[in-house]
Amino acid sequence: MTPYAQLPTNNPEKFMRTVGLSKEDFQHLNDKLAAYIDTQKALNPLTRRGRKDSKLALEDRLLLTLYYLRHYPTLINLAAVFGISESYCHKVYARTARMLAKIEKLPNRKALLEDPAATLAIDVSEQPIERPVKNQKAYYSGKKTPHGQGSAGDLCIDAGNPLPGGRKRPTA
Repeated sequence: MTPYAQLPTNNPEKFMRTVGLSKEDFQHLNDKLAAYIDTQKALNPLTRRGRKDSKLALEDRLLLTLYYLRHYPTLINLAAVFGISESYCHKVYARTARMLAKIEKLPNRKALLEDPAATLAIDVSEQPIERPVKNQKAYYSGKKTPHGQGSAGDLCIDAGNPLPGGRKRPTA
């Protein structure tokens, strides 16, 4: 029995929690994926020459991809659930994710990087660590302040937008 057939189809809430989509949305996405694969086979009939069909049904391949994106298990655990090898699990995920990005017309990585309107701030401040009470000498460097606790006002995200409370970096 395939993992897709084992899903709780009579309980929409459990299906949604497991997959991340409703049953209708999953079926709609599966139909779009099947249509895309059929058009690709019709456009390029010789590309599948010599290859065997996939070990997994299309529903299971889509389920594997959506489950990975929803829960982020390790590939070896995901492969065990689907009864395939870890490398084949990665191959199925990568292929299906690429097809989903084409079907849903998602921008590629390069298009996302070229968008000038998007600004991203990442908190990279260091967190203090707990040092042992006994035998602290081996872990203590002699410094009184943690590394990187200097002036945060000198950091700029964007040339025109410094961090709140900070001052602009002098331009030379």
